Amino acid sequence: MAGECILCGKCLEVCPLLAATGREELGPRAKADLCALLAGDESLLASADVARLAGLCLGCGRCATVCSQGVDVPGLVAGLRAAHPDFKGWLWKTWLTHAKTLWPAGSAAARLVPESLRPDRFGPLLKMLAGLGAGPGLTPTLAPFLTPTSFPGTHRGERMLLFAGCTATLVRQQWLAAARSLLDGLGVDIQSGDFRCCGGGLKTAGFVDEARAMALHNIAVWRGAGRPKVVTFCVSCLSGLRGYDALFGDPAEAEVWRNSMTTLSILAKDTDFVISGAVPAQIAYHRPCHAHGADSDFLLLKAALGDRLVASTDRQCCGFGGVMSLGAPELADRVNARCWDQLAGAELVLTGCSACVARLAATAPQGVAVGHWLETVEIT
Repeated sequence: MAGECILCGKCLEVCPLLAATGREELGPRAKADLCALLAGDESLLASADVARLAGLCLGCGRCATVCSQGVDVPGLVAGLRAAHPDFKGWLWKTWLTHAKTLWPAGSAAARLVPESLRPDRFGPLLKMLAGLGAGPGLTPTLAPFLTPTSFPGTHRGERMLLFAGCTATLVRQQWLAAARSLLDGLGVDIQSGDFRCCGGGLKTAGFVDEARAMALHNIAVWRGAGRPKVVTFCVSCLSGLRGYDALFGDPAEAEVWRNSMTTLSILAKDTDFVISGAVPAQIAYHRPCHAHGADSDFLLLKAALGDRLVASTDRQCCGFGGVMSLGAPELADRVNARCWDQLAGAELVLTGCSACVARLAATAPQGVAVGHWLETVEIT
């Protein structure tokens, strides 16, 4: 894929890392050129140098979206990471593959460690853990203020699987409760499904085998349920699920899989909400990097909140960066700072991505609340 790059520079216009640093050598075009060079002679760079360069990618996928030649730079970088693993990658893999054990306990423990005592190597991970937490999210500081009053009958009686994702399942159960409440109101027949992680974070970090195992398990759950629609409420999970195409031997079934993916905000787009209780006057929305095209989460919130939604990001990445947040936290912080510049003045920031919630909650200015949009929905 690197050889198909024509160096047109379209990717440079959308790369958050380049925008934050002004260093073109960190941009997608340079990485594609590097991969092409290494494909010709891997001995040109030492393994440690390749691992370091491979770590300097947020994995946001914006470059792949705009590339006219179909070059997937994050995919190329993932290949480098797979070929040149390091400690940071091992730590990231452990964090994702043992989420059920590590996340609930880790988030609680991280909040007990003063920031001044967090070691440099683990500091970024601990900060995000502490920001995510295992508590009630926005509540009780800010109670849900969007109450659904009427639902469309478009999907009433339709069978669907709910893909909740790791965060909602393990440390943010109120997201799952609110999602189920909305689906109940919509009349959707929610089927049980023992899904695992989407595998997107592992795939981007270069752990292809582990990501593949999770993906094949999820596909088997879908097949076993009769190939129904799959509802998600995390944009990053949706992106990970949509990346399963190569795992299907039958192109027709792969297309059925792609078409089965939908978001909760699309299903609920014609739901009527009333605003009640104490509502912040300045609410902002963060558009996740993986929200390609029309962002259904933003459209749902805009319809419900109207003029209260005063700001939103567009090309600004939160700086989560996956494994990069461990390898180059100072660069991730610069990306994150640009995001907060765009959100300045907001009292509450909402988004539809679990990774963005973790990152923004860990870096929010004093007095600013951060949460998933589902946390604003009253459970009925």
